[in-house]
Amino acid sequence: MVESTKKQLDPSKIMQTGTAFWASKLLLTATNMELFTILAKKELSGTEIQSRLGLHPRSIYDFLDALVALGF
Repeated sequence: MVESTKKQLDPSKIMQTGTAFWASKLLLTATNMELFTILAKKELSGTEIQSRLGLHPRSIYDFLDALVALGF
């Protein structure tokens, strides 16, 4: 009797590499919009940030939550 073992494939390295640009793109976007410069001067609410940056109301909290999740 021949036993065959199947090696479990792990796509995590491919997925990590494929999505690695998301964090850098998010940081680049925040920097280009001067978000950190604006917040260095004064604390603002999400609504105030949305208004100052001209962001769509539906996307502001996803944008800010993603920055917080990345430690910014």
